Amino acid sequence: MLSPFQKKMVSCAITCAAIMFLAFFCVSAFVLSAKFLGKFSSVIWPLATAGIISFILKPIVDGISNRFRISPGIATLAIFTLLVILASAVAMLILPFLAEQVMGIIKTLPEIAQRALKYIGEHFPELKSRIVERIGNPESLPKISMAAAADGISKTFKTLLGATGSVAATCSFMAAFAAAPIYLYYMLSAKFDSYALMDKNMSFLPDGVREDIVFLARRFVSIMAAFFRGQLTIAFIMGMLLGTGFALSGIKYGFLLGFCAGMLNIIPYFGTVIGLGTTLPTAFFQDGGGLGLVAAAIAIFAAVQLLESYYLTPRIMGSNTGLHPAVIIFSVFFWAIALDGILGMILAIPLSAFIEVLWKLLLSKYLKKDFLYENRTNVVSNPEESNNINR
Repeated sequence: MLSPFQKKMVSCAITCAAIMFLAFFCVSAFVLSAKFLGKFSSVIWPLATAGIISFILKPIVDGISNRFRISPGIATLAIFTLLVILASAVAMLILPFLAEQVMGIIKTLPEIAQRALKYIGEHFPELKSRIVERIGNPESLPKISMAAAADGISKTFKTLLGATGSVAATCSFMAAFAAAPIYLYYMLSAKFDSYALMDKNMSFLPDGVREDIVFLARRFVSIMAAFFRGQLTIAFIMGMLLGTGFALSGIKYGFLLGFCAGMLNIIPYFGTVIGLGTTLPTAFFQDGGGLGLVAAAIAIFAAVQLLESYYLTPRIMGSNTGLHPAVIIFSVFFWAIALDGILGMILAIPLSAFIEVLWKLLLSKYLKKDFLYENRTNVVSNPEESNNINR
C-alpha cells in the first residue's frame, strides 16, 4: 500500500506524463500539418481560396435564389457573369491607373534612396560607413530602369521555378488554381444540408458527442464566414480611407500606397506595419516632404486605426471573433509558423476563435461550467442556428 504522500507523488507523475503526452501530440500535429500543407500546397491553396470566397458570396447566392425563385446553380452562374463583367470593367478603367502608379513608384525609388542615403550620411556617419562596407559607395548606386526591373522579374521567376522544382511543377500549380472556379461553383450551388449529412454519417457515436461535433462544425463555419466577410469589408474601407487621406495630404502615389496598406489588413495589423514601413519613408524623403508630411501620415494612420477599432470592427464584425489585440498578434505569428506560411496568417483569427469555443465547450461539459454549454446562443451569431443546436 502506498502512503498518502506516495499517492500524491504518483498522481503528480501521471499528470505530468499526461501533460507531456498532450504537448507532444499537439507539436506533432502542427509539424505534420505544416509538412502536409507544404507537400500538397498546390492542391490545398485553390480549395482554400474557393472556400474563403464561398464564405463571402454564399449569402448573396442564397438571397438571389430565394428572391427570384431560381436554383442555386443558376444564381451562381449569374454571380459569376456579374463578376466577369466587373473584372473586365476594372481591367479597362482602373488597371491603367494602377500601372501608371506602379511605374511612377519604380521611377521614384532611386531618387528617394539617394535622399535617404544622403540624410544618413549627414546625421549618422557611422551607419553610412557600415553601409559603404556592405554595398559599396551609396552615391554610385545605379538608377532603377525598365531593364533592371525586367531582370529582377526574370530572377524572381527563376527563383519560383527553383522553389517549385521545375517548369512542370509550376504549370501543375497553375493548373490546380484553374480548378478554383469549379470548386467555388459547387460550393455555392450545393443545396444539401451538410450538417445533417455529417450527423447521419456519425450515427455510430454517442448522441452527446455527435451533437458536440455538429455544433463545433456549425460554429467553425459561422466564425469563418463572419471573419472573412467582415474583414474584407473593413480592409476595403480602410484602404479607401488611407488612400484618399494620403493622396490629399500630398504623399506621392499616396492612394496606391494607402489602398494596398488597407487591403493587407485582411491579415490583422499586417497592412498597418507594411503601410507604415513604406509610406513614412516616402513622405519624409520625397520632394517637398519632411517631418510635417510624416506627421500628417501618422495622423491619418492613427485616425483610420481608431475608426477601425472603435466603430468598423464592432459594427461589422460584432463579437464573433472577440479576441484581445495581444492574442490576435500572437495568433498571427503562431499560426504562420504552425501552418508554415501565409495561409496560417490568413486563418489565424478564425482558428484561434474556434479553439476558444472548443475550450469553452470542454469546460462547460466536463467541468460543469454553464457559461457556454447551456447558453450556446452566446457563441452563435445566427439565432436560427442556436435553435437547431440547443439541447
